Amino acid sequence: MSRHALVTGATGGLGRALCRALAETGCDVTVHHRSDAAGAALLADDLRRLGRRAAVVAQDLAVDDVDAACAALLDAAERELGPVDVVVANASSQELTPWADLDAVAWDRLYSGTLRHTASLIHAAARRMTPERRPAIVVVGSIEGFRPAPGHAAYAVFKAAANALVAAAAQELGRRGVRVVGVAPGLIERPGLAEEWPDGHGRWSQTVPLGRPVTPDEVAAAVAFLASPAASGVTGTTLVVDAGWSAAPGW
Repeated sequence: MSRHALVTGATGGLGRALCRALAETGCDVTVHHRSDAAGAALLADDLRRLGRRAAVVAQDLAVDDVDAACAALLDAAERELGPVDVVVANASSQELTPWADLDAVAWDRLYSGTLRHTASLIHAAARRMTPERRPAIVVVGSIEGFRPAPGHAAYAVFKAAANALVAAAAQELGRRGVRVVGVAPGLIERPGLAEEWPDGHGRWSQTVPLGRPVTPDEVAAAVAFLASPAASGVTGTTLVVDAGWSAAPGW
């Protein structure tokens, strides 16, 4: 039985790796994007070359009627590839705002771009899933949900809330056969990062046990495992993928 995975925010570096990893484990993939139609089309072609079916759906999730937006996204995915068995909630804004500038408007904007549509998508997707297809929902969070950095307050707060969302949803959806898990990446390597942010990249690499950031493929491999039947006993937890940053002594 082919499984159908929906990946939100699929056209960024991590999103592309997530789609490839899921395709390589046998999933057909719906590629979600907000405004990168060209990137989504190229990614879908790549997935088809791997022998999987792929569809592209454009949908803005940071909207007032988020429930309708999530329903429309799922409707479109189902029309293209059938019932959705795996949802990877990867779409998220990352606006870094100093504490002094975090007024109510900024908090609402960050909430709309992160936690709000994640919660709505979990709610809508779980209602359509059937236990026979061994469904799973994976929420992509961040290590900042465990330890915030200066200037990242709102982002960190909503990523911490995402960890609680995973646990709470898992408690209520488990008896319906739906697993809910999270993955919290650390600093993710990308081309040019060391040149653009030499201080941060260097401090990270000196601090973590593996001596480097994680790669998109490493995070994607963790997500693909958690979404698979091989992880059928895992729910309600968030797996940290951070090159050992959480284990570093901090001094």
